[in-house]
Amino acid sequence: MTVQSNLSARDRAAFYKSHREHEGTTFKKKHRRQFDHEFRDLTGADPAMSVLEIGCGTGLLLRYLEACGYARIAGLDRDENLLDTLSDLNRSEIHIGDAATVLNEKFAGQRFDRIVMFDVAEHIDLPDLIELLKALRGFLSDDGKLLLRVPNIESPWGLKMFFGTFDHVTPLGPGRLRELARLTGWKCVSVSPQEPVPTLRRWRERLLNRLLAAMLSYHPEAWTANVLAVYVKD
Repeated sequence: MTVQSNLSARDRAAFYKSHREHEGTTFKKKHRRQFDHEFRDLTGADPAMSVLEIGCGTGLLLRYLEACGYARIAGLDRDENLLDTLSDLNRSEIHIGDAATVLNEKFAGQRFDRIVMFDVAEHIDLPDLIELLKALRGFLSDDGKLLLRVPNIESPWGLKMFFGTFDHVTPLGPGRLRELARLTGWKCVSVSPQEPVPTLRRWRERLLNRLLAAMLSYHPEAWTANVLAVYVKD
């Protein structure tokens, strides 16, 4: 039996905005270490590049990009309630609205070196996600990279992350991320686990995951609750 949600995409978006956290998170050293790995190292980015973030939320990545001095920084989100939270950003272009509309109206003919979607794809119905990823190819430079971070439904910890809210509608994991790339004209060059920043905790989790893998005949490719995928134009 398949259970269908009676919430439309519009209803889900309205509910999510009404309950979403709109207060900014203070940018800290731990965030810099996190994005150094999850953005800079994974995509080979450097401050001379231009970066577009789809679903910028309260602006944590944008603050990192400003602190690192990136040449051009743009953030896009559909939640107008975030404007006050993002008002302290000095160099970032902030655009509020539907992604497809903003891309076509504000960025027509423009190309970015890196496009980032952190914790966004799982909120979009699969047909709309496919269309968005196809469209993003036209806004990325030929040697650019698209970076996605999503809950990892192949991991038991990722299942809690994904099913913790009704607003998550498209389940993804390493296998599906590679398949999604093929469906949308991209090439997935890597899928990486999102590991904890603190060194001791990171090694503890690695040890636990190796023990679990050794005891089980079938286990996930990545145990972490989230995974990150890097796409390039195919």
